[in-house]
Amino acid sequence: MIPIEPPLEEPQEFPLLGPAVIVLAAYAILAVTLPANLVRSIVALGAFFSMGYAMLALVVDGHVRLSAAEVLAFTVGLTVLFTSLSALAVSIIGIPITEFAIVIIGLPVGVLAWLLRRPRTRAFTAVRRFSRTFFDFSDYSRGEKGIAAILLVAITIALGAFISLAFVHYPDIPTTGLAITWPDFANPDSFNGTFVLGQPQNITVTALGNATGGSFTLRIRLVTVNWTGNGTCSAPGPGQTRFNCTTQTSPLRMLPFTQYNDTIAVAAGGVASRSFSLIMDARGRYELRFELLDASGALVKNEIPVRVP
Repeated sequence: MIPIEPPLEEPQEFPLLGPAVIVLAAYAILAVTLPANLVRSIVALGAFFSMGYAMLALVVDGHVRLSAAEVLAFTVGLTVLFTSLSALAVSIIGIPITEFAIVIIGLPVGVLAWLLRRPRTRAFTAVRRFSRTFFDFSDYSRGEKGIAAILLVAITIALGAFISLAFVHYPDIPTTGLAITWPDFANPDSFNGTFVLGQPQNITVTALGNATGGSFTLRIRLVTVNWTGNGTCSAPGPGQTRFNCTTQTSPLRMLPFTQYNDTIAVAAGGVASRSFSLIMDARGRYELRFELLDASGALVKNEIPVRVP
């Protein structure tokens, strides 16, 4: 007697490979031609899942039968895994971790999957069949149907809330900052830190206010290169350096360890500028430090290497 062999199981089809490759190609074009915007972000999201879907088609290769829910679950899982691995792979070869990992790796994977697993079912028919089988609860009891309905509603609400966070704009919290410019700041060669002995150089100091603003102490110091100690205008203690504090305003004549204090008021999140004319009265290499102190003594500083030939 010849044994009756069981009928061969039809290979698993992935009829959405064509649309997946189209989405990946569309994102590759948008990523190069358009700046970041809402449309590009939506296509990017589709491209991520298209890459996971194409990878699933290559992995399964017709040997495993998957239900609609399993296809969806494995697509999401492979999307997360393969996106992370793609970003890591391109970073190892020297390409920064950006969205272009999808273009570099995702598009070739999608094209390869489509060539090897070219679908025979129309995409529209596949989507209709997928939706019908995915939401088919005919084998569930009444209690199981109720639980499934509650879970689907909860997942939908959570997904909607998560996506809506992308449209929430959080105000920036400004922090205190200090910038230094000079009259021809746009021309980098107009001032390279070299002072002519005895000749004035105009420098503008701009203070950036934090969330509360207030009155700040602006301190200008000329110190030797790589000086890291503590300094004071009064009698110095152990390990401290005595600074020569001056009240001269314009021009401000600077010698090593000269200090000048001024007060500057900055509105919350605002900007306040003050211009100074400085004269170097000693040859050598120094650091010209601009320091901004608040009432608590917190310090923000900026400095310029100074050379006086």
